[in-house]
Amino acid sequence: MEQLKFHPVSEIFPSMPPAEFDALVVDITANGLREPIHVMGDSIIDGRHRYLACLQAGVEPQFVVVPHGCDLNALVISLNLRRRHLNESQRAMVAARLETLGQGQRASSARDANLHVCTRDEAAQMLAVSRRSVANAAKVQVDGVPELGVAVDSGALAVSTAAELARLPEATQRDALTRTPQEIRAIAQDVGNRIHSAGVVGQSAVRIFDAVAQESGLDGAQQLAVVQVLKDQATPLPTPMQAKRIASEGAKGLLVLGSDGCYHTAPGDPDENARMQQWLNLREGLEPLAKLKFSANEAFASIPSYQHKNVTDWLCSAVPYLNQLNSLWSQAHA
Repeated sequence: MEQLKFHPVSEIFPSMPPAEFDALVVDITANGLREPIHVMGDSIIDGRHRYLACLQAGVEPQFVVVPHGCDLNALVISLNLRRRHLNESQRAMVAARLETLGQGQRASSARDANLHVCTRDEAAQMLAVSRRSVANAAKVQVDGVPELGVAVDSGALAVSTAAELARLPEATQRDALTRTPQEIRAIAQDVGNRIHSAGVVGQSAVRIFDAVAQESGLDGAQQLAVVQVLKDQATPLPTPMQAKRIASEGAKGLLVLGSDGCYHTAPGDPDENARMQQWLNLREGLEPLAKLKFSANEAFASIPSYQHKNVTDWLCSAVPYLNQLNSLWSQAHA
């Protein structure tokens, strides 16, 4: 039996895990091929695993010819979403591959007239995911180690967590994956439970997180993964309008943090509200810096190489600002 080629669109969905493929071979050996393989010319459009299982089982495969002019993207997505039960992260990885396939089409001189060129927005819509999820998946596929993509494709790791890990050096990414996703989720749940039981926020909550991280022996990348899980599990903040309503219904002077990252209070003097917001932002920046328990030399030595540009940018912005603020404060309180 002459082996057919795999059309690129047939590979946008993740590969079948070895155990599932072995089970498919056993089933086809016993019962024959239940669902035909879709082909166009000498290329398989859908059913690459069924085809390989037939070859291994020594069973003659059955084919359905896909007519020219058919939208291959839509066909493959329709067939696979019907058969598979993929979570949002897995669908985002498919959408990112679909977008990449479209980019290759635009760059190719031998374009496939049956392959629709998809933008990121179109790919997101076809797979019923957000544009941000597709962007995260693209980050994983471009900058992540192969094991990171496999973890998302298998459903073991959220694409948002994987995208954060993909920003780290390759060795660090692999170190993070030495913890199973179940372990990471369990640690995140432990942190969340302790913070909720203590009824604390801010630095007190950070201390709880640090204690759990130390108890569990988490390295930096694994701590990042736990933080991302905590973010994913967190209760969404109210919209600015909802925050203002909550503040209006509460005690006088109540400030409510909204989804825009700003604190909101009941309608009042706009200038006074703006000043209060600026003070809160300043406090959030100054207080953690003042509580650092290590020297500047130790801080300098702790900065990872992949953060050098960020630290340069932050210092260029923060140092002149702090110098000017310190001068004004010293003059006013001499």
